[in-house]
Amino acid sequence: MRSVLFQLHWFLGLTAGLVLMVLGVTGGLLSLEDEVTALLSPGIVTVPARETPRLTPDALIARLKEEAPGRRVTLMVLNGAPDRAAQVRLADGAGRSAGTRGIETYIDPYDGRILGPARGEEFFGFVRRLHRWLTLPGNGDGWGRTITGASALALVYLALSGLYLRWPRGRRDWRVWLKPALNRRGRALYWSLHAVVGTWVLVLYLVMALTGLWWSYGWYRDGATTLLTGRPPAAAPARTTGKREGAPIPLDPAFAAFAAAAGPYATASLAPAHEGETIRIRSVARDASHFQARDEWRFRPDGTLDARDLYAGRPLGLRLTGSMLALHEGRYFGPVGTVAFMLAALAMPVFGVTGLLLYLGRRRSRRRHAAAAVQTA
Repeated sequence: MRSVLFQLHWFLGLTAGLVLMVLGVTGGLLSLEDEVTALLSPGIVTVPARETPRLTPDALIARLKEEAPGRRVTLMVLNGAPDRAAQVRLADGAGRSAGTRGIETYIDPYDGRILGPARGEEFFGFVRRLHRWLTLPGNGDGWGRTITGASALALVYLALSGLYLRWPRGRRDWRVWLKPALNRRGRALYWSLHAVVGTWVLVLYLVMALTGLWWSYGWYRDGATTLLTGRPPAAAPARTTGKREGAPIPLDPAFAAFAAAAGPYATASLAPAHEGETIRIRSVARDASHFQARDEWRFRPDGTLDARDLYAGRPLGLRLTGSMLALHEGRYFGPVGTVAFMLAALAMPVFGVTGLLLYLGRRRSRRRHAAAAVQTA
């Protein structure tokens, strides 16, 4: 059994290992996206804090009509920090369907000026496509996502089989498990790095792989949702393909009621609403544990609270299914988790390189033994 598991371990390592190295490096880079784009984009992502109050949602929309004639706001993300810009999604004019995504840009929350996209967004957009579907044709609906999903499944097997193959048959000093033998050379050094570093990151890789599968396979997402929440997943709402009926309604009364009820917030996103609709605000509290710890509020046009769904009040299963990206990136576990997951992701090439060196060394050793056997015969 150990021989079969070992053969499959190195086979998957040599085949899926290359994809996993790409996924690891790109995932590690993506964990730095917010910090890097903010550093590269002073005056775009960050703005000077001022004494004057920031514009209200309705005032920002009115200002954007002047700044970007012929475009309409489909989403607005307001930041609670006084030195952070707001983000908006702008689509073509009302003649287009409501399903048009549009472009995203930063705006000055004090005067509504369009600041443009953050520097580095194109680079990280490419890295994200490479991470999700290897930039292969289909934009996530082709072979690329199938390959990355299969590689995530392979990572689960590699982690668990590696632990089994390394499990000692007798008592072993903990230092053999956790301390790499850097004084060794050749295959002994490669094996020590492969096995010890693998032990350090095993749990992290399992979390990365099991959460990454959430976006790879619908059956997996549905099964995980049922397992975690105890009920089948809700059907996705149908996309609106035509023009929305009714006149736009003011957002300010609802947003003022939200600010009074929710208190300090890190981010608050809302979209323009029309007659007969409630205004939905999705917010992250300033002291939230991670960026997906979102509360959802619904207000009537006059600012009366219609419904609210607080993240802290949800069952654990619902919190987990709503925080899958935070789990995947390690942000669910706070700053320490974020750094640990980033380093583990960037370390993925260590296993691909050392595994390949071990494989080549083993082949050379077999050839030498075969040649020696022939000579002695």
